Amino acid sequence: MKLNKFKLALSNYPTGIVCVFSKRKKLYEAILVNSFTSVSLKPPLVLWSLDKNSSKFNAFKNSKDQMIVLLSKNQKKFAQKIAFNKDKVSDMELKKILKSSICSLYCTKLKKIKAGDHFTFFLKIKKISNIKTLKPLIYYKKNFLTI
Repeated sequence: MKLNKFKLALSNYPTGIVCVFSKRKKLYEAILVNSFTSVSLKPPLVLWSLDKNSSKFNAFKNSKDQMIVLLSKNQKKFAQKIAFNKDKVSDMELKKILKSSICSLYCTKLKKIKAGDHFTFFLKIKKISNIKTLKPLIYYKKNFLTI
């Protein structure tokens, strides 16, 4: 199967957008993810996947703790910055991001599994913060949209 055909097929399926953060030194590494999904309710487990050739791979491969932020429709500009390689976020920037997000999931990585050209990270949710009823940011046909 051709890669472009596969990508085209999947672009017709809308997905929610999350930003995954990993603290490194005084800054947070950040990456946008649309491969996020829940795995289990008891215990609360989630997963997301990352291309093993990503420039951000090492930051997340080695991190034990990660924060997943469910992005709201008001965060399109932030998502575009992260998508176009602004990959470090300060504490002050993160506080602003959290104020306008749907919620934050504080997680511990349980394991990573290689699957093709990606690694899938399985995480256990330790804490959920700042749940708000906001419209989500979604990715559909190579665009950030909302419902």
